[in-house]
Amino acid sequence: MCFSYYEKIGGEVTCIDEEIPFELPDKWTWCRGFSCFKEMSSKKPTGTFCEYIDIDSIDNKNHCVISPKTIAVKDAPSRARRAVEASSVLFSLVRPYLENIAFIDRAMKDCIASTGFYICTSNGALYPRFMFFLMTSHYVVSGLNGYMKGDNSPSVSKENITNWLYPIPPYNEQIKISNQIAVFQKSLQSIESSLN
Repeated sequence: MCFSYYEKIGGEVTCIDEEIPFELPDKWTWCRGFSCFKEMSSKKPTGTFCEYIDIDSIDNKNHCVISPKTIAVKDAPSRARRAVEASSVLFSLVRPYLENIAFIDRAMKDCIASTGFYICTSNGALYPRFMFFLMTSHYVVSGLNGYMKGDNSPSVSKENITNWLYPIPPYNEQIKISNQIAVFQKSLQSIESSLN
């Protein structure tokens, strides 16, 4: 049985069959980024010092922030403007193929990030850890790479991320998938440690 996919934005309904890359399991849905993520917000550095996350702060192998920089507010770069929240995911707009992507834990919720990142924060549609695994997936990273523009610092835009189609399972299934991935990752880390 064949199905068609339709998208309703405002009062306009459009068939998006040409954009659907693969079939989803039952109860999963396709969702644009702007329907899954909160709007990004700006935050100016205040006080004497602030904690700043730029591209160099990311460990792109383990997808985590390893060294936020403590900088004097008076010396903060103009790019220090992105507000983050606990459970946000930072996705580098510059050279996304390098996978400078990181999950923000509670300890870094008051940091300020570079405008070189898109800040993915769930609006409730995505379980935060599932959102992290989704944004680090081959499907998302390789798909967004196709939108890169520029020669010296090839980049994608905020709109590329917010207009992208994301495969979303029911919320409870997102939690189960995330927990299972975490188990696999621990097993792999244990194997790697034993080989070293």
